[in-house]
Amino acid sequence: MKQKLYGSSSRAVVGAVLGTVALALASPAHAQEETTNEDGARRLQAVIVQSTKRDTTLQDAPISIGVVTGETIADYQVGDLTDLQNFVPNLTVQKTFGSWAVRIRGLGSGVTNIAFDSSVSIFNDGVYCGRSSCLETGLMDVGSVEVARGPQGALFGKSTIAGAITTSSARPTSTFEAYVNAGIELEDGGYRTSGAVSGPLSDTVRGRLAFQTKDLDGDVKNLFTGAEDNAIESWGARGSLEWDITPDTMLFAKVESGSTSTDGRRTQLVTAGALLSPTAPINPDYIETNADQVRYVGTGVPVPEYDDLDSLSFTSSLSSMIGEHKLELIGNYWQTESERYLDVDGVPEHLLNTSIGDEYEQKSFEARLLSPTGNTFEYIVGGLYHTSEVDTFQYSAYSPGFYATVGVPAIAYNQIDGAVASLREFHRETDTVSLYGQLTWHLTDKLSLIGDLRYTKEDQDARAQNRHADLPDLVNLVFNPNAPLRSNPEFIFRESRSDTNTDPSIRLLYEMTDDVSMYAAFSTGSKPGGMKANDDALGTILLSKDSDFLSKYAGVSSLTASDLNDGITLSEGNGVFDFEGEEADNYEIGTKMFLADGRVSLNAAAFLMKFDNMQTSSYDGTRFIIGNAASAEVKGIEIEGQWLATDDLTFNASAAFTDAKFDEFKDAQCPIASDGSLEDPACVDGQGDLSGRQIERAPEVEVNIGAAWSKNITPNLIFDAKVDGYYSSEYYVRQDFDPAGFQDAFTKLNARFAIGSADDRWELALVGRNLTDEITIQHAFEVLSSFQSLGEGRKVFLEGTLRW
Repeated sequence: MKQKLYGSSSRAVVGAVLGTVALALASPAHAQEETTNEDGARRLQAVIVQSTKRDTTLQDAPISIGVVTGETIADYQVGDLTDLQNFVPNLTVQKTFGSWAVRIRGLGSGVTNIAFDSSVSIFNDGVYCGRSSCLETGLMDVGSVEVARGPQGALFGKSTIAGAITTSSARPTSTFEAYVNAGIELEDGGYRTSGAVSGPLSDTVRGRLAFQTKDLDGDVKNLFTGAEDNAIESWGARGSLEWDITPDTMLFAKVESGSTSTDGRRTQLVTAGALLSPTAPINPDYIETNADQVRYVGTGVPVPEYDDLDSLSFTSSLSSMIGEHKLELIGNYWQTESERYLDVDGVPEHLLNTSIGDEYEQKSFEARLLSPTGNTFEYIVGGLYHTSEVDTFQYSAYSPGFYATVGVPAIAYNQIDGAVASLREFHRETDTVSLYGQLTWHLTDKLSLIGDLRYTKEDQDARAQNRHADLPDLVNLVFNPNAPLRSNPEFIFRESRSDTNTDPSIRLLYEMTDDVSMYAAFSTGSKPGGMKANDDALGTILLSKDSDFLSKYAGVSSLTASDLNDGITLSEGNGVFDFEGEEADNYEIGTKMFLADGRVSLNAAAFLMKFDNMQTSSYDGTRFIIGNAASAEVKGIEIEGQWLATDDLTFNASAAFTDAKFDEFKDAQCPIASDGSLEDPACVDGQGDLSGRQIERAPEVEVNIGAAWSKNITPNLIFDAKVDGYYSSEYYVRQDFDPAGFQDAFTKLNARFAIGSADDRWELALVGRNLTDEITIQHAFEVLSSFQSLGEGRKVFLEGTLRW
């Protein structure tokens, strides 16, 4: 666990960037938005997607898919998943202090179990990754991003119960091209750069190098430290090769790495709570409860707040024709490492700080065989082996001031040597084997039946340990089993579990014309169970169990705290250390159309999803509550469209209307009323009832509207203008419906205005994101007081690009 000192992250001078703007080269992967009909009239071009395992047009894919082109990502400087959601309806992404909250159609994994694999799986160039941090460099020099909505167990496999996000990096080209882009941020200061060079290395080998850097000044004023918090430095690099070994065999290989370092946070107090206690050893003048991007915060120790993430991956794939069949082999190695140190009391004094980190490593190999197309029957068969290891840690350092604030007698907290903590460590090894197949039966020239089936077996071995410690210098842990004011016992838990799932899907596709198709689909998804990573109360819970429970799951009739410290092996299904797998069924109908001679596209889908044993996690201010809701139901409608109004002007719009509710969810957190009190004063957390309530982070309405205009203003100059708006209705971020976690409805506006050469050699652009400066809640929690972690405000970039 490293330490960082104030000022360790340098801020480059903005003026140094101005000289590089003139060197920029621009995106080589401009997607063509129009093509022509046979009569020469312009029309919208069909989008090619890969989410069905074969390259196919979006119109012919009988699933609901949102696509963001590489051009859009480059134009708006989309750097991570939180920016991506503004362009895809029914995708919600929010960054928390322990992980990402990624949801599709209102569903996804909870955010407080730092070892959770996401229920929205990430695929980068065809490779699954179990951590959302794997997209750290996934949006660099990207070809496209596809968001497949709803359970995709048969198509994608492991942990795609809510959907899947697929990114495709820009590939090496057969002709030389290069670009570099540099821009300065005008709102808060800083700069970002990106670029790539691509082309042939020989008659049979092509290569591509891409990079990106970012050095953005903070956008939150910390009036105590004098710093601008949320300052970000990052870099990413990717090298890739394509080798035509024979005319029918191609090898693709890439190496990719990146790093991001964030100094300070965007978390703010929103209620003073226990900090107003007369026994709180703080300066009340520093209590600031307006969510206005102003903080009075310090860790109170020589280590400032930081959030660091590093990633490295290697991917290789071999594609070879065997007769008329195509064989694809994909191998991958991926590792990520993250660490963050956070103030969680909201004041300059040291009351409570938290340190969280994880290391993730995976290896995978997939093989699949694709039949030729154009026959009555087409098929795909394949298999996947995936192995991974994850190590996490978390501890919170409580000072005597914390206990004074909550009213603990001085005689108790005076025993503390500096600070006291419990270190929660977790290690898990996972092996997954998956076999899948797809059969397409063309019943007629217009009607096709597509069936998918996937079998998955996953084995997990996990170990969790809770150890007490003193922090005499407030920073470094000194393990002490007798550390004062540690009410939960130390423990070592071990468990092995095995999950098997069979996920079928069936789809009926009717292609009425070349431009109009309709489909009906039934699909399923599943996600294995797992173990709880960061709950120090598990020992207390196990000691409370009766002899029958202990005999069944621990192999003994009684337990002592000493037994827990020596280590206990638990059997699967105990519910103390583990949680069960979740399953989903999705019923969907949809249509995809080109209208008005191809100048209008319209895609629509209506769906009903039913979840059983939905995995949930929440934090009640004292402990992490992780388990399974009995059931949930999500239903809604998604509509997306484009209109090529003139040869120069295109409009786009999309909307999602979603009703996401828990059918049954008892033994949950207690619901909070609008005045901040318990709805039921007799309720005890862990015994609440959320049945019939809206699922958190699930807005009922989302709307995207945009327009793009491009025109030659002289024979040698082109002017481009793009405007996009995103609207979201209200929702709760906290599962207990506390008003401190309520996000009101909001609208965000993005715009881009550019002038460039007609031969596409250079461009100068002004790019604005979130021009309405809507500060939205990313995460909300309660420790002593209520906190909100806020999203990014307005960002404006002046950027230059050159390409050749």
